[in-house]
Amino acid sequence: MNPNLSASLSAKQKSLLRESFASVREYETAVIVLFYGRLFEIAPETRALFKINIREQAKKLTDTLQMALDALDRFEELRPVLADLGRRHLTYGVQPYQYERLCSALVWALGQALGLGFDQETRAAWNQLLSAIAAVMLEAASPATTPIQQRL
Repeated sequence: MNPNLSASLSAKQKSLLRESFASVREYETAVIVLFYGRLFEIAPETRALFKINIREQAKKLTDTLQMALDALDRFEELRPVLADLGRRHLTYGVQPYQYERLCSALVWALGQALGLGFDQETRAAWNQLLSAIAAVMLEAASPATTPIQQRL
């Protein structure tokens, strides 16, 4: 992962991220349903990881994405929050390979929702952002960085 996402994303990429997410916010529930449908299709084992209502989970996901977009110019400030989220996901049973599948499903759902508005540059910006988020979460959830009490 790029240690400084804020510097690695261009102003145009940040704008594309914000604009594309704003475009789907008005019908975010449908987009998130598409996302979870796709995730459960490509990684059916992940369905068992969700213990709460999918609408509640959808709200958590959109809130997290909005938080990341709000912090695009100061991504390092978001790192502790994402690290904590990564450690929590470890306790839920999330496996490292599932992060890539989640990112893939989310990018697919955004593409479905935005159609032609989800061009190659917008897709690349989302892939870069989601990869950075996943990298921070995975780093925090790795056995080498997880406190011993959480591993027991």
